[in-house]
Amino acid sequence: MKCVHEVCVTKEGDQQRIDKLISCALEISRNRAQGLIAGGQVTISGRVINDNSYLTKTGDVYTIVTAVQKPSTLSPNYDIDLKVVYEDHDVIVIDKDPYIAVHPGNGIEHHTITNALLARFGAGLQSVGSSSRPGIVHRLDKDTSGLMVAAKTENAYYRLSEELANQGFKKEYLAVAWGIPCPKRGVIHTNIRVKRSDITMMEAANSGGKPAKTEYEVEQELGEVASLIRCTLHTGRTHQIRVHMSHIGHSIVGDQKYGKNCKKCMRSGVPPDVKNFRRQALHASLLGFRHPSTGKYIEFTSKPADDIQQLIPALERAGNLQARNRG
Repeated sequence: MKCVHEVCVTKEGDQQRIDKLISCALEISRNRAQGLIAGGQVTISGRVINDNSYLTKTGDVYTIVTAVQKPSTLSPNYDIDLKVVYEDHDVIVIDKDPYIAVHPGNGIEHHTITNALLARFGAGLQSVGSSSRPGIVHRLDKDTSGLMVAAKTENAYYRLSEELANQGFKKEYLAVAWGIPCPKRGVIHTNIRVKRSDITMMEAANSGGKPAKTEYEVEQELGEVASLIRCTLHTGRTHQIRVHMSHIGHSIVGDQKYGKNCKKCMRSGVPPDVKNFRRQALHASLLGFRHPSTGKYIEFTSKPADDIQQLIPALERAGNLQARNRG
């Protein structure tokens, strides 16, 4: 199904690039406007405009044909309490709780952030981005807590998606990992690909998959048992931090998929509340991006979720106890 738009050029739009005119008039990204031009969807008096730099004139009337986005069929969930950090006409930044998926999938259909956003914003959100996950620009793993941004308008969705694809987002995480990495500050640079023996998992590799880069720095040593590590993402691969920390031998506490050295650490005499920590101790603590309308860089921070804040001193006490016992 197609939608036909007519855009008339006013004096203010005289001698403006056609891609910029379309971007502003339809509230879409410049890249998407250029895609419409390349696809022959922009005409004037029946003549196709195929040059992005074509200059408009006052009084010109352009016909632009776009595909109608299929509305989402997802249902709203009014029972999920969103922790809103920031909101305006274009975006909403939330501090996601652990144990809640960002969008439906893997048997979860109703209890997701997407369903909560639909409850908050109604039908207007249904045509923003993908119909299967309207408004969602990026995601966090179900058991990861912390900051994420969603789009409220189509223009915001495409501009933020474009910035994300160009690695324009700044994303930092706090992770509680087993042991203390040496060196305490470094960069992990590998490819990440789907694990051949288990397609639900990813793995670090020298070839195949996609390049992935994670910068890390130890923020706090928790005895010799574990450490609080700040991780900065330079790419956004699936399970990237979890895979990379496991790859260097310091998997994240509680990680049920990639915790390959957890059993060894569990023999170290850690208390039951640590042993029973059943999700990866990973929190998206910083998120920065350029605002889709103003272009101004904005940045948000978040303290670790309550369960991680309780985990840190528990591990520190366990580490100190081990040190005293050895002494």
